[in-house]
Amino acid sequence: MLLCIDIGNSNIVICAYPRQGDGQTAPIASWRLATERTRTADEYRILLRQLWQEGNFSAGDFHDAAIVSVVAPLTDVWVRMLEQLLGRAPLVIRHGLAFGIEIAVARPDRVGTDRIVDAVAVYQAAGGAGIAVDFGTATTFNVVNAAGVFLGGAIAPGLGTVTNALIEKASALPAVELSAPPTAIGNDTVPAIQSGLVFGYVGLVEGLLARIRAELPTPAKVIATGGMGHLIAPLTPAINAYDPWLTLAGVRQVYRLNREKI
Repeated sequence: MLLCIDIGNSNIVICAYPRQGDGQTAPIASWRLATERTRTADEYRILLRQLWQEGNFSAGDFHDAAIVSVVAPLTDVWVRMLEQLLGRAPLVIRHGLAFGIEIAVARPDRVGTDRIVDAVAVYQAAGGAGIAVDFGTATTFNVVNAAGVFLGGAIAPGLGTVTNALIEKASALPAVELSAPPTAIGNDTVPAIQSGLVFGYVGLVEGLLARIRAELPTPAKVIATGGMGHLIAPLTPAINAYDPWLTLAGVRQVYRLNREKI
């Protein structure tokens, strides 16, 4: 099996896929760890082995791995750890690899590889023009046109980031569960905060998508992913689908285009 790993600012998501490309989009198994920048390779190796054991997996079940990361210090930690476990260094997704799409932005080397793999995945999933909206620590809008050209997009503060900032700066406001209240008019402080955060964020997403779609010559399918995507996607018709594995599918596709052809 192939391990695909997404090292984000808040979470590390690990997925196991079949060795051969069989059209399967969902992973066979998945695991999620909190991103802890101070953990060592030994600590992550122990955690990963424990997670594998619970699912009756072992290191010998995996033939290779691919990583996309936005946390540079942890990239090196995971490369060392996986090399020890698997006996070979994983493929680290970086600029200069084959992506199957054209990167047409002002500074391609400044674009996060997480955004590129989202674009790869949404182009494949949409079968043409697509917009991947990745709800993480930041929310990114990643746009690919019908010709398979990554045009760029938009970056906004994530919903969790906005929530934490509000609670931190407005000490009189209570911490709230991030969920949609029954009405936009909150009849108490908690539902009022939930309305402003959740429905307000839906407005941000709808507004940006409307502007992006207006600048494209053809319709584009919008696929949401990321930790908060499951909350926002059902609240707006501007998002066509939610795929929790979109980023990892992009990692898998980039792996196929590079290492499987060596």
